[in-house]
Amino acid sequence: MAMSTIKEQLGAYLSGEGMQPSDKPYGFHFEFEDLSFHMFWDVDDERYMSLTLPGIFDVDENNREDALCAANKVNDNIKVVKAIVREDDVWVVSEFLIDKDPKFGDMIPRMINMLKNARVAFYDAIKNL
Repeated sequence: MAMSTIKEQLGAYLSGEGMQPSDKPYGFHFEFEDLSFHMFWDVDDERYMSLTLPGIFDVDENNREDALCAANKVNDNIKVVKAIVREDDVWVVSEFLIDKDPKFGDMIPRMINMLKNARVAFYDAIKNL
């Protein structure tokens, strides 16, 4: 199945759920429950997608080590999601492979919940260091 077809199906699913995806060079951006999500495509791997919840925590030289420790706890305890400490912020990311006939109604809500749970787990971890 062509990338555009899968992307069109996902766009139709998100629109149908009221998430109003905006088309971006990397994939889609959409808002859900006051959170901002990005869906990334890999042009070299049409069966790969990444759903991210970016910028959940600001990072600077004073808190980088704590952010790395908290991210490691998230990565060690939550499946399918990883917390990434970037230059100036933390993202939680879910990566997944899709089949020829993806069931977005099953997949996307679960991935969103996993990202939201990882966000809370990161906040709990950094608060309890």
